[in-house]
Amino acid sequence: MGRNRESERTMAEAEQDALQKPGDESRCICGSQRFVLEAYLEVEGGMPNPEPIEVEALTCPECGREYEPILTGNGRVLRGEFRGYFDDDEG
Repeated sequence: MGRNRESERTMAEAEQDALQKPGDESRCICGSQRFVLEAYLEVEGGMPNPEPIEVEALTCPECGREYEPILTGNGRVLRGEFRGYFDDDEG
C-alpha cells in the first residue's frame, strides 16, 4: 500500500487532521470511505463467523493511514485513533 510516512507528514496534513469533524468516523481523514480491516475470524463448519475474534488495524487503501478499529456492536467498524502509516516493507 505505501511506505511509512510518519516522519514525512506535512503541515497541510496536520491541519486537515485537526479539521476532521467529530462523528465522521466512517471516513478516513483523506475523505475515502474504503478501509481494509485486519482481523481474526472464527471458522466453523467451513463458514466464517462475521463477528471478529480480534481486530488489529483499519487501513485506508487510498492514503495508507492506519487507525485503531472500533467495533460498534451493530456490525459497523469505525475509525478510531490514528496510529501512523501502513508499512508494507516487512519482507
